[in-house]
Amino acid sequence: MHTTQDKPAPQLLHLPPLYCPIDAAIHPEHATIDRGAQVWLDRYRLYTSDIDRAWVIARNYAEAMTRIYPEGITDRVALTARWLHWIFYVDDVRMETATTPDKLASAIVLTSHLLRVMESPATEPTADQTGPVAALQSLMASVQAVATPTQHYRFVEAHRKWFHAILWGMAGPALTGLDEFLHQRMLNAGGAASMCWSEITSGEEIPGTEFHSPAMRALQESSFLLMALDNDLLSYNRELFIDGTKLNIVMLLAQLNNCPPEQAVHQAVALRDRLTTLFLRLREQEQPELSAPGRAYVADLAYAIRSNLDWGSHSPRYTAVTPRTQLPPSNPAPIPLTLTDRPSDPSTEPLPCPSIAWWWEQLRT
Repeated sequence: MHTTQDKPAPQLLHLPPLYCPIDAAIHPEHATIDRGAQVWLDRYRLYTSDIDRAWVIARNYAEAMTRIYPEGITDRVALTARWLHWIFYVDDVRMETATTPDKLASAIVLTSHLLRVMESPATEPTADQTGPVAALQSLMASVQAVATPTQHYRFVEAHRKWFHAILWGMAGPALTGLDEFLHQRMLNAGGAASMCWSEITSGEEIPGTEFHSPAMRALQESSFLLMALDNDLLSYNRELFIDGTKLNIVMLLAQLNNCPPEQAVHQAVALRDRLTTLFLRLREQEQPELSAPGRAYVADLAYAIRSNLDWGSHSPRYTAVTPRTQLPPSNPAPIPLTLTDRPSDPSTEPLPCPSIAWWWEQLRT
């Protein structure tokens, strides 16, 4: 007979409807792009074991990128699928979230090396090289063969921001509240690095006065944060049951508001719905005045928001509540997801977060 009551197991969270009136799309050559990405993955051995390789293949990384760039030049969209295999290897294997000072120092050295490879004139690795540096050298040779100098520069700077944010997180700062969390989360989810491919896949360069304008930056950053929060919602159950209690938006709101996760998840959805409303209003305002490359970029931002939900809710990266020391399940059930054309919080007021409140100031009406 038990004399103490067992602690109840945490419950799976079910997501409320998410506001996303954005149509889905996928590149017509997505199957061919996926096969090519798998060949490249094996060429550079971007996995740690046969089990890890099975997980990487099961996650369907090429699908994520071909949904973001459905109208891109095929061989350039193929580069984005290779890139996602590469960056997830670097992020998952070489950049731990829980770290020691020695591991943080090692990560700083690694990211500095990778950035220098990106910055330098492209050189193909020798035939017998494998691993993340050789894979990056191969990737950059292909990028620099098609990108303009400006596109190449923006590519490097997007990765510099991402690596800085990852190192910030690895240092284990004590976050002071929602504003600091949102600032860090916007940066460390890799939105800028994912979307720096837009110009490259379209073959067009966005004029600097457009790309760096406050309104375009607000469009970019609001979409990056929105996708990061959607990742938090999709990955919550896996993080809780398998990966440990990693801080995400649901966990943070539960702590800040002293409420159960079942209530915090509704607060998180309301927050991401307000960001969606902002993004859509800024898109409607800015698109008529943009150049053709600028309009294509904004269209890709919208595709990315929808891709993140469609791919993420079906990818075992988020759906499989299974330890990664075991083979991935063959047909994991998708995360139940309902998309709606009505925001749960229709407010158009800025969020009470100084680091991002200026986004709403870019709205002219």
